[in-house]
Amino acid sequence: MHKMLLFIAVLCALPRFNALGQQKNQLEHYSDSLYQQLLRVDDQASKAQALYELSFFWCDYDSTQALKYIAEAEQVLGPMRKSSYYRGLSYFYRAAVYFDSAPLKAKQLYLQAEDQLKKIDQKNNVSAQKHRARLWGSYGALLQREGKSDEYVHVLLNKVIPIAEQLQDNILLGNNYQNIAMVLMNLQAYGKAEQYYEKAFHLLQGRKDSDEQLLTLYVNAARNALFRQDGIEAKKRLDKAEKISVRIPNSSYIPIYHTVTGSYWAAKKNMSKANIHFEHGLAAAKRQQNKDMTASIIFDQFTALKEAGQYQAALDKLLAVLPYVQNKESLRNKQMVYDNLATTAVKLGRWREATHWYEAHKKLSDTLYQDKGNARIMELEKIYQTAEKEKELLRIKTENQGHQLALQKTRLWVGVLAFAMLILSFLSFTWYTAFLNKKKLATHKEMLLEEEIKNRKQQEKLNLYNAMLQGQERERSRIARDLHDGLGGILASTKLKLSAVAANANSQQEAAKTTDLHIIIEQLDHSVDELRRIARNMMPESLLYLGLEVALRDLCNAMSHPDLQVDFQASNLREHYPQDFLIAAYRILQELLTNAIKHSGASQVWVQCSQVADKFHMNVEDNGKGFDPQHATMTKEGIGISNIRNRVDILNGQLEIDAAVGNGASFHIQLNIHG
Repeated sequence: MHKMLLFIAVLCALPRFNALGQQKNQLEHYSDSLYQQLLRVDDQASKAQALYELSFFWCDYDSTQALKYIAEAEQVLGPMRKSSYYRGLSYFYRAAVYFDSAPLKAKQLYLQAEDQLKKIDQKNNVSAQKHRARLWGSYGALLQREGKSDEYVHVLLNKVIPIAEQLQDNILLGNNYQNIAMVLMNLQAYGKAEQYYEKAFHLLQGRKDSDEQLLTLYVNAARNALFRQDGIEAKKRLDKAEKISVRIPNSSYIPIYHTVTGSYWAAKKNMSKANIHFEHGLAAAKRQQNKDMTASIIFDQFTALKEAGQYQAALDKLLAVLPYVQNKESLRNKQMVYDNLATTAVKLGRWREATHWYEAHKKLSDTLYQDKGNARIMELEKIYQTAEKEKELLRIKTENQGHQLALQKTRLWVGVLAFAMLILSFLSFTWYTAFLNKKKLATHKEMLLEEEIKNRKQQEKLNLYNAMLQGQERERSRIARDLHDGLGGILASTKLKLSAVAANANSQQEAAKTTDLHIIIEQLDHSVDELRRIARNMMPESLLYLGLEVALRDLCNAMSHPDLQVDFQASNLREHYPQDFLIAAYRILQELLTNAIKHSGASQVWVQCSQVADKFHMNVEDNGKGFDPQHATMTKEGIGISNIRNRVDILNGQLEIDAAVGNGASFHIQLNIHG
């Protein structure tokens, strides 16, 4: 549950999305209304400030329109635009325009705004300080988008919070305490996040002008409580958020309230209520035309369905998220979705699909790591280029000085250059080594996935074979009963009738016929004996009623004949075993003895059976002609080795064959009694 798409984590941390819930015609109407109001303002400074805020309003929807209002504000200011304050404002609002489309340029503009605004005189100090807090918050949010969440926290604690405390602005301070809490929550530091949520509550609770901030705060704090597995606290905060949502039904945070509530009910194993809230959240996000939030809610719904074991529904939701992340530049979101697609496909047994998504995840991981290394190398190259430029400037400045001084300074910069090159080489080597390790790790993970797929296929094969064996045994048992109870009874009855006929014969002619009857009766006796032998082989009664030791001993005695002596020894065998184990052990020994009779040419077979704890040991050894266990023919089912090995595998046992041509054969088998 702790994983969420990165773009929604950034979205929730920013104070800039203040009109996301408005439709396009509403946006234009709202913008026109603001523009008509500012036209009635006579003061140049106030009109320029209104135009800047109008630009800020449009920066999320139409960058051309936003830049147009900035240019209009500068025109209204006239010569005043050259002051540090208004130059700082111009940089700040231009940075907001490039926030999404060109984040590097936006960061540069925010720093330029900071350079100007920190110079401001006392007259404009409050406004300048508020803008400084806003620009550092936005700058930190860009750092978070780059995956530098720790630097974002540093900016909030050391830049934004001190400014808010200096201004004594509780709403600004509370909002940024919440931003810190959210970053810590994304870093899974839920205990520390809770501390900052409590600070934010202390500042914002009871204020009539802070419904939007409190709704955001209660929802995010409830999410953090879910991460801490504190369902009671999460429910309390969601109940308070619900009351506030009634007062501000058009808030841009309504979709997030529903998705966190859905996650709460999912954690309570009530997927019916969870899905209702997720669908409400999706509907609200779509009404607001907020694709990022829509994707995040679908991803949260996927997470809930996956944790509930509804893997097919979870996979459908994840596939619905896929178009959103594929249209975004964030590789981390794609990486997370691909990874979850692979693992969910594995849960559903779709091995080919899982392999496809894992390959996509692996390729994306390599790209991410390589891009990070390239960015670091470019940064070092810039340092190197800067050093070169400084060296050239120094050479020009010191050209007219004495030769000795110039030589010393040149040596100094050569040393600096060599040191920079050494650092560059070391970091490049470090990056390359880490890249190789990452690649090895990905390869290892791929091998593990392939091994898991292989094991599952083998297990499915064993399950199928086990089901087949069980079916065979049931059919054998049925046929044995039919032979014994049906045909056996008929033959016995026929014998009794013939015996009665023979006993009633009194004439000489009838006495001759009686001799034939006795021959027929004797043949019937042999038939009945043969019938009972076949029935016992198919399902020996001694196995079911007298126990394993008696059944195995009877089997060995039955297999013995004048040319083959079978010796049986048993040690520590129980009287009662699971029926599946009884049948499997009996069939394994029966197969081994049949192989010895058919193929070994042995005169002596030794059978030893014993039990140690839950392990059953069976050793069968003969003095026959032996065989080569590695020969290709040993894998054929006619030899019986394949059947024996499959039965052993079903009981999670082990089979060892010690055989050689001309030296007899030994089979050492260990079986788990409980499978």
